[in-house]
Amino acid sequence: MTRYINFLLVFLMVLSAAAVYDMKYEAELASENIRKQEARVSQTREDISLLKAEWALLTRPARMQELLNRHQNILNLVPMSSDHIGTLADVPDKPVAPPPDAKDTDAKVQAQASIQNPKPTDTTPDDTSSEDDGLIH
Repeated sequence: MTRYINFLLVFLMVLSAAAVYDMKYEAELASENIRKQEARVSQTREDISLLKAEWALLTRPARMQELLNRHQNILNLVPMSSDHIGTLADVPDKPVAPPPDAKDTDAKVQAQASIQNPKPTDTTPDDTSSEDDGLIH
């Protein structure tokens, strides 16, 4: 009987060692994934910082004035004056939309009219034996 108990305990010990090894392996994988994500976040932050610096360089007022002077004949920009600013009264009112039933009624009337009065179709057959069919011979 002791022999079976010893065998069972050895088996449980080996099983426990395998479970601990598996947990250790998964923990190492998780640690590696975290390290990769941290590196990706760090790289993204560095890229954002670089893009902010580039944006600041490109939007310098002196550079913008130089570009404006260089391309004035194309852009035709003029300094802003007080007559460029409008008032709320200058904005047109929103147009009144027809009621939804009117749209449906108009569509039904047009559909019925097209059924009752079909458009004439061209009944002449296509001349497929034309000499000038657009192909290079």
